[in-house]
Parts: sequence; C-alpha cells; structure tokens
Amino acid sequence: MLSTWNIYAKPLLLTEAKAVYLGHGHQDFPTDELKPFSIIENLWKKGLYQGYGFYEKRDAIAGQSDVLRGYAFVMSDPDTGMLLLDYFAICEEARGQGYGGKALALLKEACQEWKGIIFEVEDDESTKVEAEKLLRQKRISFYEQNGVKMTKERSSVFGVDYKLMVLPLVKEAEERIEEKLTSIYRKMLPEDVFQTMFRLR
Repeated sequence: MLSTWNIYAKPLLLTEAKAVYLGHGHQDFPTDELKPFSIIENLWKKGLYQGYGFYEKRDAIAGQSDVLRGYAFVMSDPDTGMLLLDYFAICEEARGQGYGGKALALLKEACQEWKGIIFEVEDDESTKVEAEKLLRQKRISFYEQNGVKMTKERSSVFGVDYKLMVLPLVKEAEERIEEKLTSIYRKMLPEDVFQTMFRLR
C-alpha cells in the first residue's frame, strides 16, 4: 500500500474496479466516453488492463472507513512497457482540494515497473468553442504542472482529436510514442475497428 499526504493508492481487484466504474463513471464522464464494462473486464482478464483507487485514510479505531477520492484506469502493453491512461477522475466532492496532483503522484509511484504513461488529451486547437478550448487548456496545464510532458504527436480516435502527452518513468519513455500508442490500440480494439477508428495525425 503506497501512501503520501493523507491519501494512498490501492490496486483494485476486478470486482472493486467494476463497482468504482459503474458507481462513479457516469458522474465523472460523458456517457459516450464510457465503454461497456465487459470490454474492460475482457482486457483485464488478459492482463492488459488495471485500475487504481485513491483513498483518504480515516480513523479505523473510530470505526471510520477510508473514503474513495479518485481513481485511474489504465490499459497496459507488456510489449512496449507502456501504459495508456484510459480514465482518471477525482470524485466530485473532492475536486479543487489538491487531490488531483496527489493522485497523479501516487499513480506514478504505483506504476514504477512500467516505462511510462501515455495521456491522450483533447486537442485544444481542434475546437472553436471558446469555453471548451479553455477547459482543454486548463486540463493540459494541470498535467504539465504535475510532470506530464507534451509531445509533438497527435491522434484521432473515434472521431476525437487528441494531443499526446507522456509521464516518463524511464528516459526512453518519450521515444516513438506513435508506435507505442498504436501497439496499445491494436490490443484494445478489434482489427476492423482499429483500422477505421484509430489514426495518427
């Protein structure tokens, strides 16, 4: 069990991951961004997916249970040694209190056996809606402030344009990001879906 500040990261069991995903996902993400949990379960059982819960420690002596403050779900690729951040959220009641940065630090600590984590962030240059542009820029800025590096690489997945960022855990993590992302998506998607819904820009 890894800990820092007053929260800790806990690798989730599949049953715990399902409860978190179904219990919080619809509050934290647009419905069209949530895949059926059966897809996650299939990848998980193949050893290609994992989840982490970020819990605030409470007083067990007083009978208080630890409280979920956030979670991260990652696609893993043993061939490249890389992870792809699939979902990352801080629970609504805990937002704006510094949990996001702490959770990212804990995620980095928990994933030390990997080379790095790829982040797909919605391209702030691909929208003309000012409010959406500012939201995307704020998200990118948050990641950069927490050690995630912007790359020059871009992708488009299911019609959404992304900029690719990386949280390096070893030096070579920043190299050949397009190849690494392609390898991950080939494992995640059926070949016909991969061919039509994934491309590098």
